[in-house]
Amino acid sequence: MIHPAPKVEWESIAALPPRPGFAKAEGLAGVFAGAQGDVLLIAGGTNYAGRSLAEGAARAWWDDIYVLQRRSQGESPASYAWLQPNNNLPRHLAYGASASLDEGVLCMGGAEVNEVSDACFLMRWDAEAKQVELENYPKLPQPLAGASALRLGQTVYLMGGTSQLQGGRATQSFLALDLTKKGDAKAFAWQVLPPWDGPARIFPSAAASLENGVECIYLCGGRDPGRDPDFLTDLHKYNPIKKDWAILGDIVDPHGHPSSVMAAPAFHVPPHHLIIVSGTDQELVKLLERNQRPAEGMDAAEIVARARYHKLLLEGYPGYSRSVMAYDAEVGEWSRLSNFPGQACLTNPTINWDGAIVIPGGETGPGQRSPLIWQATVQKKAAVAE
Repeated sequence: MIHPAPKVEWESIAALPPRPGFAKAEGLAGVFAGAQGDVLLIAGGTNYAGRSLAEGAARAWWDDIYVLQRRSQGESPASYAWLQPNNNLPRHLAYGASASLDEGVLCMGGAEVNEVSDACFLMRWDAEAKQVELENYPKLPQPLAGASALRLGQTVYLMGGTSQLQGGRATQSFLALDLTKKGDAKAFAWQVLPPWDGPARIFPSAAASLENGVECIYLCGGRDPGRDPDFLTDLHKYNPIKKDWAILGDIVDPHGHPSSVMAAPAFHVPPHHLIIVSGTDQELVKLLERNQRPAEGMDAAEIVARARYHKLLLEGYPGYSRSVMAYDAEVGEWSRLSNFPGQACLTNPTINWDGAIVIPGGETGPGQRSPLIWQATVQKKAAVAE
């Protein structure tokens, strides 16, 4: 049987409310997020507190928690409303990893300004008490930020990341937490697994898919700062039954060229399609980074001119690629589905909310954030016999 790539339709179902003292919501990047029953939980993250990176604003780190409740009304479309969380994170955290569990959202690692965390905790909504509760989970073997995580059955996997935000090296961390061991003080701990055969990376994209009847992990892209190449295009598969990795080649754009993705939303459409939203134009990113490097021998006029040029680059940044790509894990082929309808949002987790795919806003460019909560409805196409 051949399963054609699905049709994916997007709509904005809500927008983050503004923080107290701010006229409008700026959106957040690097949040913890996941679904628990009829609520969507979002916490932490960074933005520029209503100011502009182009004007030299510093990144702001937050400890806020947001709770979005979904209300179903028979055959009518669902409605959404923000609830008071009545709690905050214990620290101002961002760029951690998260995965939805039955009882809440598992939050892993992250960073606070320049300090990377090894803490893990469960964030859950108590409907009776009408507040978010936090429960400590086993710590990571090392502090990690910029990693990706997903749940496969009763196991949470965490991949990549770094233990130092500024100038730190990417890692090949590949960790697993068996949720069935909860309650066993010795056994309920993160296990270190053999990594993929390829570069270390931060902010990879990861999701599950089905191949030959086995639900596997697909890991792709990300960045290996300080290495060449640093923007990565490779795609890897982990088989949890055989407990081994395989490399599947490159992510391929509509023109047949290797394509880099970093912190891009990724999700699984059964039976065996991996969907990736957006990519990274590495030339634009490198242009910005090169222009920020101090150049020896410049006089005051050159420094001012370079700062002016950098400001123009930030203000005119066109946003990230809006291409929505699909990988058919059964036949090993990439195809282009469509364009994302709004500004593509990176660095936030992708959430499966009872079959609907949710992207809780995110980074739309350097220093830019979107508060829009996007939801995708996936329509499968009929399989055909070959």
